[in-house]
Amino acid sequence: AQEALKWLDQARQMDPDDPKAQAYYGSALALVGRDSIDPLERFAKVLQGLKILDRTAAAYGESVPVRILRAYVNYRLPEEYFHRTQTAIEDFCFLIDRYEEDSTVFSEQFYWQLLSDLATAYRTIGKEDEALAVEEQLERVQHRRAEASPQADGLTADSGPSWEALARRRALIEEGLQLLEQGEAGDRAAAEKAYQLAREIRSLFPEDPLVEALYGSSHSLLGRYASDGNSMFAHAIEGIEMIENAIRRAPDDTLLRKIRAQHSYRLPEAFFHRTAAAITDLEYLAAQFRAGSQNIDSEEYQKILFQLGDCYRRLGLTDDAQEIWDELLSRYPNSPHAAVLKKRLNQPLSKELLSPPDLEDIDDLLDWGISLFQQGVKDDPAAAEAARVCLEKVHQLRPKDPFIEAYYGSALALSGRYSSTSAEMFQCAVEGLALVNSALRQEPKNPELRLLRGYLCYNLPEPLFHLTSKAIEDFQWVKDWYLSSSRRKRERFLNPDQFIELLVSLETAYRRLGKDAEADALALEIEAEKTRLAEN
Repeated sequence: AQEALKWLDQARQMDPDDPKAQAYYGSALALVGRDSIDPLERFAKVLQGLKILDRTAAAYGESVPVRILRAYVNYRLPEEYFHRTQTAIEDFCFLIDRYEEDSTVFSEQFYWQLLSDLATAYRTIGKEDEALAVEEQLERVQHRRAEASPQADGLTADSGPSWEALARRRALIEEGLQLLEQGEAGDRAAAEKAYQLAREIRSLFPEDPLVEALYGSSHSLLGRYASDGNSMFAHAIEGIEMIENAIRRAPDDTLLRKIRAQHSYRLPEAFFHRTAAAITDLEYLAAQFRAGSQNIDSEEYQKILFQLGDCYRRLGLTDDAQEIWDELLSRYPNSPHAAVLKKRLNQPLSKELLSPPDLEDIDDLLDWGISLFQQGVKDDPAAAEAARVCLEKVHQLRPKDPFIEAYYGSALALSGRYSSTSAEMFQCAVEGLALVNSALRQEPKNPELRLLRGYLCYNLPEPLFHLTSKAIEDFQWVKDWYLSSSRRKRERFLNPDQFIELLVSLETAYRRLGKDAEADALALEIEAEKTRLAEN
């Protein structure tokens, strides 16, 4: 962007009366401002660029390139800061009218893109009726085009997309996949951007199965951030259908199989039973890599092995999981996935689960149950179930102890996470949360109990339980307690690494609810805390 700005500045100085040179320079200036780290510089350069674009558009309002440039600069700017979407709408409408008067001004594909982006722009400023009307217009013109004979435009039946169209398709799909991955990691804003971009690509390539799968996966992901359970299920089911339809049309497309694998892997097994589908695709991709496919690199293969073993573990196929994970550990001992796996497999209690010590003292039994619970939290279903059994016994022996009640409730809810049925998961979650809330009513200022409830609420599906706000409340309370307590007192409860984990969870919770300003501020705190920890 900086290099472009330099050359475009020279171009406009060489020919000050060239509207394209002025418009491109204004666009580049806005782009450099958008990417600036300094917020003051960011706003200043964006506004300078917009001023140049507006001045050029006022002088050369009939220039199609000028209006295209101004339309897309305004379209990409955050509405909450710059309020320029209405200007983008005016330019989109001008360009659409020009094409409908003269279809040689630009391509039909770009005309479709303009309609799609106009609908999105209307929706950005809350004009849903206008957005729907434009989308209906887009469907009509695409339908007419599909019914038209290929020879009508002088094309042969074998004519395919141009090289430029294919390059644009590839670039858009790669961007969509990156946003989708960020959304899967908990970034709500990225998930919403992935969906909007997928809609845009779908309007440009409506018959492309890979595009349909990307759209289906991003549509499904929006369900995770929905405000109600019905929307969550509806989005997921519709996404599954879209992806399955795409697979039927192109079953050997490696990238398409990657999309379905990740989509199936992220869906809760108790509700959607997609782990078997994930295994099918991950096995296919692993076989492709072993056969020398250039479409899967070593880093992707390590992730495939990790997830494949995890899928087998979810279904109770521990021998198959161990076989896959052994390959990961032996071939890639320094892989980050191997590091996570070693930590999981080397839990100190893993070999003792089936033969716990003979404990008679209640406090010893409680310590044992808490140890099992902590291991269960680290993705060990057997430890979670053993913790539930152990802590239930302790709770029966000492039913009025709020500390025991909270741990038993947390263990009960945790065991439900690994259930194969949604009914059991719901029952365990509701009963467990009731026990933890009961304990906190007795000891509302106990940081350990607040943290237990925070993580319990954090791990329950938001569209079904609506408890992320409660998780934020508890995490923030624990954070404030930690920062205001003496070092000796706080580190008996949380060590510095665990405190950073708490902050990361709080950041993710904020993003889950779309509170990006709070999340961004917390991200800076996390980096500062990591730096301080490294220096010490």
